[in-house]
Amino acid sequence: MTSLLGHKRREFTQKVRKEALRRCTRNSKPHCETCDTELNERTGIIFEHVIPDGLGGEPTLDNCKVHCKTCADIKTHTEDNPRMRKADRTVKKRFGLRPERQKIQSAGFAKRQPQRTASRPIVRHSQS
Repeated sequence: MTSLLGHKRREFTQKVRKEALRRCTRNSKPHCETCDTELNERTGIIFEHVIPDGLGGEPTLDNCKVHCKTCADIKTHTEDNPRMRKADRTVKKRFGLRPERQKIQSAGFAKRQPQRTASRPIVRHSQS
């Protein structure tokens, strides 16, 4: 995937993943670094950037955290996505990348018959 500025996403190398997994392993079982849940195939093992890649986070061991799927989803939706959206808005504003606004065209409302009033006489057309 490419960012607005043309940067490609950088994934963690195999070496960084192994070191991060070793860092969070206790009693020969890996644990989530956020909620301390034991990680396995069911909970999933996610290697997550602490500082998102799109905001300049390097794919290094210091910037890598091991999460279960639940903690990774929470971090992504509550922290990373809002920061990324704000960064995208800033870039779009800086370079004037706003979509043109289009006027909404509608058929409008049908004209209604004028109301009768006491001050205006009723006009009757004679039939010939």
